[in-house]
Amino acid sequence: MSRKEKTEGRPLVWSSFTLIVTFVCLSLVGLALAPLLPVKLSPSRDMPGLSVSFSMPGNSARVVETEVTSRLEGMLARVSGIRSISSTSDNGGGRIDMELDRHADIGVTRFEVSTLIRQLWAQLPEGVSYPLISTQRSDENASRPFMTYTLNAPATPIVIQKYGEEHIKPLVAALDGVYKVELSGATPMEWRIVYDNVQLERIGVGVQDILTAIEERYGREFLGICELETARGTEWIRLVRTTEGSPEGFVPSEIAVKAANGSMVPLDRLVRVTRTEEEPTSYYRINGLNSVYLSVTASETANQLALAEKVRKVIAEAEAVMPAGYEIHTGYDATEYISKELDTIYFRTGITVLILLLFVAVITRNLRYLFLIVAGLAVNIAVAVILYYALGLEIQLYSLAGITISLNLVIDNIIVMTDHILRRRNLKAFMSVLAATLTTIGALVIIFFLDEKIRLNLQDFAAVVIVNLGISLLVALFFVPALVKQFHYSSRMPIKRLGRSKRVMAWTRFYRKYVAFTQKRKWIYYVLLVLAFGIPFHALPDRWDKEKVYYQSEEEEEAPWYERAYNATFGTRFFQTELKEPLSKVFGGTMRLFAQSLDENTYAKEEEEMKLHIRAQMPLGGSVHELNEKVQILENFLVGFKEIKRFESRVEWWGANLTVEFKDEYRDTSFPYVLESKVIGKVISIGGADWSTYGVSERGFSNSLNLQYRSNRIEIAGYNYNALYRYAEDICARLKQNHRVMDIIIETPGHERQEDELYMVYTPQNFALYGQSAAAMHGTLRELLSGVDVGRYEDEFIRTDIYLRSLQSDRFNVWDLEHTHVKTSEGDVWLPPFMDMNLREAKNCIPKKNQEYVLRVAFNVLGSYNYTAKYIEEVTDEFNDRFPVGYRCLNNTPNWYQDEGTQYWLILVIVLIIYFMCSILFESFRLPFVIITLIPVSFIGTFLTFYFSGVKFGTGGFASLVLLSGLVVNAGIYIINEYNNQTAACKAQALPRVNLYVKAYNHKIIPVFLTTLSTVLGLVPFLIDGQEEAFWFSFAIGTSGGLLFSILALIFVMPIFMPLKKATSGFARHTRTVSCRTSL
Repeated sequence: MSRKEKTEGRPLVWSSFTLIVTFVCLSLVGLALAPLLPVKLSPSRDMPGLSVSFSMPGNSARVVETEVTSRLEGMLARVSGIRSISSTSDNGGGRIDMELDRHADIGVTRFEVSTLIRQLWAQLPEGVSYPLISTQRSDENASRPFMTYTLNAPATPIVIQKYGEEHIKPLVAALDGVYKVELSGATPMEWRIVYDNVQLERIGVGVQDILTAIEERYGREFLGICELETARGTEWIRLVRTTEGSPEGFVPSEIAVKAANGSMVPLDRLVRVTRTEEEPTSYYRINGLNSVYLSVTASETANQLALAEKVRKVIAEAEAVMPAGYEIHTGYDATEYISKELDTIYFRTGITVLILLLFVAVITRNLRYLFLIVAGLAVNIAVAVILYYALGLEIQLYSLAGITISLNLVIDNIIVMTDHILRRRNLKAFMSVLAATLTTIGALVIIFFLDEKIRLNLQDFAAVVIVNLGISLLVALFFVPALVKQFHYSSRMPIKRLGRSKRVMAWTRFYRKYVAFTQKRKWIYYVLLVLAFGIPFHALPDRWDKEKVYYQSEEEEEAPWYERAYNATFGTRFFQTELKEPLSKVFGGTMRLFAQSLDENTYAKEEEEMKLHIRAQMPLGGSVHELNEKVQILENFLVGFKEIKRFESRVEWWGANLTVEFKDEYRDTSFPYVLESKVIGKVISIGGADWSTYGVSERGFSNSLNLQYRSNRIEIAGYNYNALYRYAEDICARLKQNHRVMDIIIETPGHERQEDELYMVYTPQNFALYGQSAAAMHGTLRELLSGVDVGRYEDEFIRTDIYLRSLQSDRFNVWDLEHTHVKTSEGDVWLPPFMDMNLREAKNCIPKKNQEYVLRVAFNVLGSYNYTAKYIEEVTDEFNDRFPVGYRCLNNTPNWYQDEGTQYWLILVIVLIIYFMCSILFESFRLPFVIITLIPVSFIGTFLTFYFSGVKFGTGGFASLVLLSGLVVNAGIYIINEYNNQTAACKAQALPRVNLYVKAYNHKIIPVFLTTLSTVLGLVPFLIDGQEEAFWFSFAIGTSGGLLFSILALIFVMPIFMPLKKATSGFARHTRTVSCRTSL
């Protein structure tokens, strides 16, 4: 035998001992790096970003946006590395958020942003604070609070917060590992200065005179910077003029105000000064008692699980000595969820490993073979850790799930490679292992092209599986053969093969006849497969063209020929009403059943703990204080029920929410229904607001006409706010022409519920006729109706805001203004001749996205869903044709169901990737087609699984289709590779191709079946928690159903597409030494 023949097929270049030691060393490096991997509960989703914020007191949102925000945006948009830019302009300030590219250097970008701001700063108007730049990436200690408590008592929030600051905060802050402890929720104190507008007019003192006097006495003024010689050398210090202060704080008698006649009047004679809480804009209570929040933030390096135990102990000790009536409740504890999720993940991983090893032990009954599997698996994971560290992968929920999923795939490669080496003593099976692994990797690569929301969750999952599979190729090619050679594994087959029993021989004869029959009657099977998969008649639209609702253009363009052909056939009324449903039932197959299960399970919700939810909303013009009084009446009513565990109240300016929790022993009784009935009666008696309840009975209750909710929306965007608002008004006018459209309003997206404002439409000719000034009237109304933030009183004793307001501000409304004379600098004036006054929703916030303004026209339509959709489409098309360049209009009506993340066209991309990979490996265009036919057939199993199980499909089901596309082809690759080897070895004997295929099938069906079964068993732990884990449950259900059905596809479907009537070429040319025996 020649040297070439001796070395042909030799797998190793290095010695087996060297390879084993190399892999062991790499494994030790991986184990050393494992503790350095970041361990988190969830993936880091935040993209790097910067924000620029500023204040401009006393200016409206429009002024802030025009004078500052737009100018800053225009400058910052030129910074390289910025992916998108958005802004929000409010009354008195604004904020610009910049999302950076994934690979942008945040430090360099921040420096560039700060440089541009310094250049623009001198051009900004007076009164604008210097913009503050902040990064969205948290630093070492800027993590979120991991525990929060609510402290409530029968006292004012400021008293409760003071108690917490003195008795609880120091104890918690002293714990090692606590970064900061914050108490919030109490309304800050302020010096409230109230003046009588009538009295000031009589004395001859203006509001501006009072402001000037207070500023001169207590204002802070920056004087400059001076040089100071100290013992440490020369220092530069800032000079600021400020008040000395006194223990009494703000003292009005120390301030003199200059009157119109030149006399100086003490401020205490003009105003009433009190130090009190600011006017609250919201209320939060538990069980009717005022509450404040206690938030605990851990340092980044702290062990949160251990720290949480210490915090609970300290809180329990503090609670034991609280005064009567004080209570403290846990609001949020991240460690409870962390512990639960990590325990679940570790349990799944452990169960998966245990199941797989037991499975291998049962089928082999050989401890040495089991050791080979365990060693290969351990080395694979340990070496993969090196790449985890190098690629910056995080160990969190999704990556750990990826490790668990990939364990069975790694074992599959080891089993197939070991089985072939022990039988054939060569590495020719590596080509099939390589092809199978690459197809799975190719399927997973698609995840990186999904929608960003889905990709951010699954990219670590896909990356971990891809890394593990890539390492498994090296383990299968080098480590496994080295172990086999070094430890002298015998050639005795570890897996029991098909023998010569009567049943086996009978099955072989039947299967040979079946394969031969499929080669003669292929069309029968083609028809059956198409019918089984289904023809989607149910998905055909009513018509292909756009149906006009109110008008058609005189010169309407002729529709394309394919649209006309569709509408003349499938779009006819006869087909849609008479034929579509019967054809769908007959020819829809499993696809129709799957679509039906989607419709039935789309709205399925997880069972939650029963709670009674109560909502209240004041009518237009109502205040948060009035709503709070009504909620307090309801709270006093709920206090009398001992069956209630607790109830939580939140009152905001837009409405109120009450959540009632029941004690465990009463939750499943009739009490929740009885309480809801009594609550309904109580809120009806309270009245004065729109009330609703839900969460207990199916129908709930509502006394509102729901006129403030608009279900249809048209969104417009453009670069000029005034022009955009005019276009929005034009759309409103267009909608009003249809009598079915009602409740039309212009909204600001993201800020739909804004405060009310007094809206005045001036009559310019009357101002000129009577010699009045709009500015004088506006100034008088401002002093009469609104308060003024004077500034902040600050000394060494206290630091408190100062607020100036009119005594008449609470007593005036629209009716009073229309029936009262007001005094201006030009005399007494009756307002109605000069202006028309109404209340409307204030546009106190102006958002922009990528320097585009966005407005929304919201409305309701009395009509069917199809009618509404076509009408909105008609309106948006009409205005898009009318809009100039730079403006656009789109339908933003929310759908009842949006299947996020399920981009089914990507399945076709996966199929193409697999096809071309197999074409390269097999050097054939026909054999890869045979392989990819397994994908749609396996989908039949997935469709049936979801239909009969009733499990919600969702993103997990779509992910199962992606993974399934890469897995089911593996078995076909193994059998076709073996068939090619058999064909090449027996080429001289010209044996029937059917016999060779059956022989290849018999050689590989047991390993293929075992690897498929091991993959299914590896998914079992994901089914243990049921549908509580919706994503992983649907993922495991869909993958398991498809894999099990793929075995039937492999046995009965793949032979149909095999070219068994003539010799194959391509890959077979490169196979030489395979024993050709006619026996099976």
